[in-house]
Amino acid sequence: MRKLISISLFACSALLAGDRVELFGLNAETNGSVVNAYGDPVITYQDKIVTANRLSYDRNTSIIEAEGNVTIFQDGKNHAISDYTKINMDNNTRQSHPFYMIDHENGLWVSTEQSDACESQIDLASGMVSGCNSTDPLWKIRFSSANYNTDKMWMNLYNARLYVDDVPFFYLPYFGYPTDKTRRSGLLIPTLGYSGSEGFYYQQPIYIAPQNWWDLELRPQIRTTRGSGLYSDFRFVDTASSQGSIKAGYFKEQAAYAQEQDLAHIKHYGYDVNYRHTAFLQEWFGLKIEGESGLYVKGSWMNDVDYLNLQGTDETQNVTTSQILSRINGYYSDENDYMGMYIKHYQYLDVVDNSKTIQILPTLNYHHYLENLLNDHLLFNADVSLTNFYRPNGKRAVEGTLNVPLTLQTGLFDNMVDASYTANINGRLIGFYGIPQSDNSNDNNEKYEAGRYTQVDHTLKLGTTLVKPYGDTTHVIAPDVSYTFAGTRKYSGYYDRYHGACEAGNTDPACEFYTLQDPADTLSLGVNNYLFEHGKQRLVDRLSQNFRYDKTGNYYGELMNELEWQITQAVSYYNVTALNHDRSRITKELNTIRYNNNTVTAAINHNYTDDLRNGLAVYSSYWSADASYKYNRYYRIFSAIAYDYRADLMKRSEIGVMYTQRCLDFGIRYVQNIRPVLTNISNSDSVNDSYIFITLILKPIGGSEFNYKITNHQQ
Repeated sequence: MRKLISISLFACSALLAGDRVELFGLNAETNGSVVNAYGDPVITYQDKIVTANRLSYDRNTSIIEAEGNVTIFQDGKNHAISDYTKINMDNNTRQSHPFYMIDHENGLWVSTEQSDACESQIDLASGMVSGCNSTDPLWKIRFSSANYNTDKMWMNLYNARLYVDDVPFFYLPYFGYPTDKTRRSGLLIPTLGYSGSEGFYYQQPIYIAPQNWWDLELRPQIRTTRGSGLYSDFRFVDTASSQGSIKAGYFKEQAAYAQEQDLAHIKHYGYDVNYRHTAFLQEWFGLKIEGESGLYVKGSWMNDVDYLNLQGTDETQNVTTSQILSRINGYYSDENDYMGMYIKHYQYLDVVDNSKTIQILPTLNYHHYLENLLNDHLLFNADVSLTNFYRPNGKRAVEGTLNVPLTLQTGLFDNMVDASYTANINGRLIGFYGIPQSDNSNDNNEKYEAGRYTQVDHTLKLGTTLVKPYGDTTHVIAPDVSYTFAGTRKYSGYYDRYHGACEAGNTDPACEFYTLQDPADTLSLGVNNYLFEHGKQRLVDRLSQNFRYDKTGNYYGELMNELEWQITQAVSYYNVTALNHDRSRITKELNTIRYNNNTVTAAINHNYTDDLRNGLAVYSSYWSADASYKYNRYYRIFSAIAYDYRADLMKRSEIGVMYTQRCLDFGIRYVQNIRPVLTNISNSDSVNDSYIFITLILKPIGGSEFNYKITNHQQ
């Protein structure tokens, strides 16, 4: 019968004083100060467990030697394998050959001919690293030498050659990457591209994170035949209740390129600010308040749209709207009251000068929340606001508004019908300051006198909710009808002068501040239908119709219908339709049908509008579609199109394929996209771009996307 012999020793070196070394084995022998163990021997010390065919420990030199199928486990994360390993516990050095190590947390492994380690630094001979199956890795990086720091969790590779399925793909003289998710400063993976008009593109992100509450990313870029620039992102968390970011960028065109493309600016620059704080009154001003406060800032400015286009190589992902809206919102709210301040700043990118654009600087708002009195039969709330309409060039105004609705409600016919009466009280005051626009001879101060306006409307409303089950299906119908009587209205000053004059299409500058609607009795009809099957919503339909009765006669508002229908588990349909009775035509229609069975996903969208502008019909018809087919667990084919039917213009088209495995994402796609630019010929122009994108993600290291711009010409 075999005997288990256990020998416990203590390290004698000063470096490992107090560390206990334990050697276990089925067979052991002692030769002076050396203990040899055989038969599945195990040595444990510090946070390491060592197994091998033979283990020995020298008590005088504090050297451990392991031979044959050597395995070292450390921290429960790292797993190293070799044929021979020598560990000197006095100076904490280790030698192994050959050497294989895997990090079980991220799946990365490294295989080399030899490793030499001292404390936390491991020097590696030539070998390879990968995150795929070690028997036949889909991707691997071969290197001539490498070193790894176990404290900093950072690997450096020299003469790195990337192979994908044994095909050489890329070479870098140096490549470094972290093996954990700790924030640290360093170079990020670069972005590469090529364009026939802009030349070779290279962007090298630089990440700076000296403290845990902020970081900075610098992204210098060069386009060899176009120009160079720098974009940056500064992100911070200044308190436990707030966070923000500041983005800025600058790009300078080469003179020859700007002249050839007839660009309006040779320099493009701008900034974006985002900030959110959920307790700024308490933390900034030390106020001890029971309610909650918040601050939201989202600001942007740029000298032209190319500030957006040049942020990266994939210009198809840029939001290139012609209007940039910046906001600052602050509020305080408790159980009864709400106070807010709102600032809005508009910048139109299709004009050179925004000095005549009206800005909201600011709106101050007070709201008293709904109160219930007389056993919930009387409801009331109040809303007061003060708005400053400002612009550098032109007349400015300050307008105050008051809105107080009073509602009496009750149930009729044993609460089968809900009935209510509302008296809606409104008031406005407006005053003007500044001078009229200097380039408009028809604009003068006589048009801008202070004004007052009051109104009282009365609304009666009836509604009910009916529920009827049909086996596993439940039908819910909720009809309602309301009638609003246009009551008393009084106008004076500015409101009296332009009452009835500021209609649609009026270009008088004074009408920019007139937002009142003519009084009219209004009848509103609505009905909501719901279908539930097995407790899940299957269909929702909302139908509404308004009728206005004013001094010009009866006016039928648009008939509106909204439908959400889950036809089957895989097929859904959404529709919004508006019918204009006077024009006897549909003026708005949105249709979306989707299919998703986890293998095939597809959607078709159509958005149609038909509006009257200055008496002329202006319509738009926009189609978009996308589809994706999951061939198997690895391959996915996808496509998308966007087509402007009215302009007969394909705005965007895309087709591609993506190969995905546990350790690799590889894809290629073709994209055609139309984007706006600012030129001297026209304030608003566009460019048709065609790209080929190649995506390579080496998991868990990361990856990048290379693009080749095939075409780049103005529309």
